[in-house]
Amino acid sequence: MLRQHQAKLVFSGLLLTLSAFIACQLGDTKQVFDWLDVLGEGTAFLVAAAWLLLILSSRPHGRVTELLYYGSLCLVYSYFLNLLDEFLHYPDPVRLMSWLESLPAPVGMLVLTFGLVGWHREQRAIDRQLRGRELFLRDHNLIDPLTQLYGLEYLYAVLAREITLHRSNQQPLSLIVVDVAQFSDFNRNHGFSAGDNFLTLLSELVISQLRQGDVMCRYSGDCFVAILPNTSQVQADLLALHLQHCLQQLNKNHLTPEVNCLAVKVAAATATDAIEQAFVELAKLKRSAASQGFKPVAETQL
Repeated sequence: MLRQHQAKLVFSGLLLTLSAFIACQLGDTKQVFDWLDVLGEGTAFLVAAAWLLLILSSRPHGRVTELLYYGSLCLVYSYFLNLLDEFLHYPDPVRLMSWLESLPAPVGMLVLTFGLVGWHREQRAIDRQLRGRELFLRDHNLIDPLTQLYGLEYLYAVLAREITLHRSNQQPLSLIVVDVAQFSDFNRNHGFSAGDNFLTLLSELVISQLRQGDVMCRYSGDCFVAILPNTSQVQADLLALHLQHCLQQLNKNHLTPEVNCLAVKVAAATATDAIEQAFVELAKLKRSAASQGFKPVAETQL
């Protein structure tokens, strides 16, 4: 995951290096050091730096990640200058370093707070998906151990129930199929560990963008299906476009596989027919995209 954020790591390193150079040019080395202050401020700097690395190593690109990164970077920057202040003395007329020490910390805390609020919302969405709202099917044997999503059996059971409700209440029902292109090649080139990590990130990202009533399941090794109750074809298509845009964040620098999203409106009488016809349409979409050189998001009635 850190490879996706190489630019951020380089920028952080250059910022700290430049700041250290400016501080050395403006200040003079102190004759006596307060090692207790050095220990305290050095620990604060290292902890903030560890937070920044943990954020970049565990999250894909996105708005929440940006907030968490820049908030943490402001704290790292402020604590770094505070640490340098224990070794350097600045002339009284030089106020620049004092401002740079003081201002980034409160700004960073504010930005980091907004990022944490966004992260909390994502986790709540993921938690709702994992807890589910179908209590009658709550069974750990139905959960995929890697992504912690429900699997194929659960998908068919919930879809069959939703089709029954759809036919009786005349409410629209849609699906979104999320397919990872050439996933076996990715596993072969990068290893199964990288593939597992990508699937986990993909599932978390999609779940965080779904609504409370939606249900996402892992259909197969490289394919996921989201059930969207009371959702028209137009609504499903808009959500699929949004997901496609979000999933492109996982493919920066072409280090991960491409992902296709297919939005469909369910009109079949059984769950089996709906799923089978969805994958027929997915195959057509992939052939069409390959011939045209791009990956559109399609809408289809099943």
